[in-house]
Amino acid sequence: MNQMHSHETLNPRSHGSSQGTELARSRSAGISPWLFVTATAVSTTVASVLAVIITLGVVRQERAGVEGQDIPAPPVRSAPPAREAAPVTTAARPISLLPVGAPDQPLRLEPGRPTPLPLRLVPAEAANTAFIIALSGAPAGTTLFGGNRMSADTWYLPPGALNQLQIAVPEWSTAVIEITVLLRASGGDVVAKTQAWVSVLAPAAATPAADQTNVKELLAKADRLIAKGDVVGARAIYQRTAEMGSGAGALALGGTYDPNRLWSLGILGLTGNKERARRWYQRAGELGNPDAKARLEALGL
Repeated sequence: MNQMHSHETLNPRSHGSSQGTELARSRSAGISPWLFVTATAVSTTVASVLAVIITLGVVRQERAGVEGQDIPAPPVRSAPPAREAAPVTTAARPISLLPVGAPDQPLRLEPGRPTPLPLRLVPAEAANTAFIIALSGAPAGTTLFGGNRMSADTWYLPPGALNQLQIAVPEWSTAVIEITVLLRASGGDVVAKTQAWVSVLAPAAATPAADQTNVKELLAKADRLIAKGDVVGARAIYQRTAEMGSGAGALALGGTYDPNRLWSLGILGLTGNKERARRWYQRAGELGNPDAKARLEALGL
């Protein structure tokens, strides 16, 4: 027993270490597990809060940097330019309008009677388009059949109507009428332009068949008097036939006053009278004689 006591006294380190171990065991056994869980949760929460704060700081810095920059606006696409209306052409060819008649060969009309107006377009298929037509120089009261009147001298033509127009002039005229024909597209642009020459003859006097025979006999008698040199007697008969409605009689009467024709009649010693010749030539034209116009032109009046 003394040996044991002395042994324990001789090894104080081993005795102290065993006591420390037991003390440590007793302390570790005294720490509550709930305290460990709580500490872990607190540290996790703190770490999460710090992470959020750091993230918010970075985001604010990025936003500040973006707001300080000029962001270019997206390009604005301009609308394509509007296409202009195509001119009234066919197969890229311009339209032309052919003239009607000629100064020496006018289109013959009767007063107030519709007569086809032969307007022709080149190319021909262009006539299938709607147009606006204006007649400049036409007598007052002139009418176009086949179009819709827009004003005194302007008509609207539906597609295809140009080739079916008829013209009517209310009064006759001894002179050839020159009409300017202006063709416009439905939008108003000038498409083509041409001239038309018309002659409106006076209506022939209605003469009974019996009188027609009498007129022929009278004209033959007057011609015989001219052959004999009896101009005065022939003039009286010619004037009578003209009053009966004979264009030939009026023309022959004008020839007895025409200085250009007295020699052809074999009449010598007489002086012509251009004014009287013109008057009777005009009357012959009014009565429908086709040679009256040439006689008037030859007079130079």
